[in-house]
Amino acid sequence: MNMKQAKVGFIGAGSFVSGYHLLTARDSRNMHIQAIADINEETLRVQTAKFHPTYVTTDYQRLLKDPDIDLIIIGTKHDLHAKLIIEALDAGKWVFCEKPMAQDDAEARAVLEACRRNRGRLAIGFNRRFSPAYRELKRLIQSTPKPWFFYYRQMCPYINKADFYYNQAHILYEGSHILDLAHWLMDALPVRLNMTGSLENNCVQMEFEDGSQFMLLCGTLGSYSYWKEQLEFCAENHAINIADMVDMRVRGWPGEFDRLFPPYLNEKKEEVLKYGFDFYDCLRSELVYRNKEFIQKWNIPMEHVRRPATLPPPYDIDEYRKENPELQIFFPDKGWRQSLIHFADCLLNGSEPENASGVDGAVSTEIAMALLDSLQKRQRVIFHSQFLTIAP
Repeated sequence: MNMKQAKVGFIGAGSFVSGYHLLTARDSRNMHIQAIADINEETLRVQTAKFHPTYVTTDYQRLLKDPDIDLIIIGTKHDLHAKLIIEALDAGKWVFCEKPMAQDDAEARAVLEACRRNRGRLAIGFNRRFSPAYRELKRLIQSTPKPWFFYYRQMCPYINKADFYYNQAHILYEGSHILDLAHWLMDALPVRLNMTGSLENNCVQMEFEDGSQFMLLCGTLGSYSYWKEQLEFCAENHAINIADMVDMRVRGWPGEFDRLFPPYLNEKKEEVLKYGFDFYDCLRSELVYRNKEFIQKWNIPMEHVRRPATLPPPYDIDEYRKENPELQIFFPDKGWRQSLIHFADCLLNGSEPENASGVDGAVSTEIAMALLDSLQKRQRVIFHSQFLTIAP
């Protein structure tokens, strides 16, 4: 018996969409790739050979006019997101768009107006909501009295300094993931905000009405040899530490235990579960160190991580072979596949998605704008949302 599938159209098919969303759609049981639109004809040629869509085009309007397409996935440059979301919703489609949803409050307001006048649902690609490690974190902390204190480090040293977005507001273009994560974990919005640093590298403090705090170190500093993301949670007699969504240390919950989560696409799952985070960390660093093409592309000064002789590597790197040849890079499971498959399931069965909604996307942009205001004024600002009470 054939399973019903959502027919999907992609607007934008660059390296990220190709390595994650197109791969997910092709390999899932609930999606069929109907069309791919991109302005680069060479990209379309490559994606046709790899993903076998029904058709490709340089004119995205063809996808919006296609009555067979149920779901539009947007993976273009950030400044096109709001415009394309509105056009796709007005065309009667469900829409899944990468972050950020909007670049300012005016764009966010226009997107929400499109949500209100259309029946299609909008999901923003804040994948951390679907990361297995963070879903388990949220489950555990529900029984813990507030106030809660979070510390989050998100550093992206691989960003090319010649890239347009390097000199823009990093808190909006990359940090928005964590702004949404804070909102989702807290089930509340901050009441006071403070950001210091620069546009590229910031220290963020979000204070909540109940005294909870969410601190974020966000930017482009650090070493790519070091893992990108780290989360710490503390409450009275409780603590959790999660390293790169792989290693989770749980303290203060009687009967609970530490966890290890397999990397993206379960690459080297058995070894990670057997040897732990040290294996994951060393393998990830070594694989990037040996990937000269990646280092050259991102202009990364990559050093060879050396371990003490008393801690020999648990695995011979020379024996490494990709278990999935289409894996772009050895990465943690951030929830990419789960979020898109879940959204397509909801489209097919008529249920309400758990993905970040248009309102969530607007709130993330709104918080980022308030933080940039704090940075400019060099002072703490009071935060009131104009969007949270707006139902799409």
